[in-house]
Amino acid sequence: MHRVLAAAALPLLLLACAPASPPPAAPVPPAAPAPAAAPDARAQQALGEQLVAAFNDAWNRHDMDAFAALNAEDADFVNIFGIWWHGRAAIRESHVGIHKTVFRQSRLESVRVETRFVAPDVAVVRWAWVLTGALTPDGKPAPDMQGILVHVARREGDKLRIVTTQNTQATADAFRAVRGMDTEAKPAQ
Repeated sequence: MHRVLAAAALPLLLLACAPASPPPAAPVPPAAPAPAAAPDARAQQALGEQLVAAFNDAWNRHDMDAFAALNAEDADFVNIFGIWWHGRAAIRESHVGIHKTVFRQSRLESVRVETRFVAPDVAVVRWAWVLTGALTPDGKPAPDMQGILVHVARREGDKLRIVTTQNTQATADAFRAVRGMDTEAKPAQ
């Protein structure tokens, strides 16, 4: 009889000692979106050219609101003289003044654009420029200028927004080399 009782009690004993049902599983947070892949080389170049075209368009219309909008809120900009502006508002204000005076008739043209993504959403856009129609401070025609602009830009959807800019004026000889007119730059005379 003890054996029968023991055999009958065994399932009850096992149930009593069994662990409680497992707690409900914690909700699984949604997976973070996969990082965007850098666009292919053709798309990279197109994004850089689009940014440069917008830069030139805003400059040539002397629309410094559109010019400023190309920059991130916390962007910075170093001009050809080494003046360093911090923030979109400062970049805008500094260009408003010069577009009312020495650059009021100027025309900016890009002659070579190279774009390279250094991360999926970060590009370096380097471009050679020619500026015509500038005036001296006393209102006389100034010689044409040329140089190279370098932007670090962040991809935002299908556009690039400038994070930082470095502008360098180039000598005529150096500029010919940049444009591919010479195989190497000649030393300054």
